[in-house]
Amino acid sequence: MSPERESKEPTTYNMKKDYHIEFKAEEIKDLPAGCIVRRLGEGKDQQGRFVKPSDDGLAMVVVDVIDLTNQEYLTEGGIIRPSAGDTLLRHEHSFSDSEKAEAAMQIIRNWPLYRDNEGLRESITEFVQNCFSPEEILALKKEDNLKPLFVTIQHRFQIGRHAPRIDWEKVRWEGFQEALDGLYDGKHLTYVAFIPSDQNHDPKFFSIGTKPHVETVKQLEREEFYFKPTNGGHIKVISATNETPKRFLVDAGSNEYGAGVKASVSTAELICDMLEKVHPGAEYIPVKGRDAYGVQQSY
Repeated sequence: MSPERESKEPTTYNMKKDYHIEFKAEEIKDLPAGCIVRRLGEGKDQQGRFVKPSDDGLAMVVVDVIDLTNQEYLTEGGIIRPSAGDTLLRHEHSFSDSEKAEAAMQIIRNWPLYRDNEGLRESITEFVQNCFSPEEILALKKEDNLKPLFVTIQHRFQIGRHAPRIDWEKVRWEGFQEALDGLYDGKHLTYVAFIPSDQNHDPKFFSIGTKPHVETVKQLEREEFYFKPTNGGHIKVISATNETPKRFLVDAGSNEYGAGVKASVSTAELICDMLEKVHPGAEYIPVKGRDAYGVQQSY
């Protein structure tokens, strides 16, 4: 895999620094293993840890390749083959031989995201030492521009600004759908729901099995997708194991979020309509009171 990448915009960071040693393509075969190398040219910015020269001696096998201009992680490993006119730089020192290694690592250790992600600390340390030299990190610190360091780490490990965005509504929906799909042999679940009074909101359902409604809501309050319940009741499967579509009895008989044993069929019909809207593919049959509970009754 070749770590080719077009840089989005040139910056003053694209220049030789006092910790760099410039070299030519024909000198690749003489580079020391483990040194940090950087290639600049034709809109490309690639830096990583040199492993060995290619078989023809004109390209560099590297690991943990980054783009400092765009503050991005490019690839775990690849080959950098310079073109005519490229600037080739190697760092004079690495973490293995620099007297400034400890000072540079202290900058990493003081970073809040390093402290907050205990399980990643060892991997972050290895990555930093593969991609940067201590002198480079200290120079970035002196210039008050640690973004090329910290944003690149975030991109590599998908933390901070690069942390994946979680669709909590999808998590909630999938959890309830799995609960419905998991019912068999007359079993039931306890649910709480938000039933909107207008067309601008979608209904929402939540369950933790057969726990009472009070306990169900206590758990709901701990979730990122919390909603304020308006209704509650029970859903019981009545179809055979392999029968499709599945058929469920649905009541609205929660004491806390309904009328208990006095819950009407009309309320259950509304719940069924909402279930068909957001969890389609099954047959929902409204029943009065608490007529949809299973072997173990829950209120």
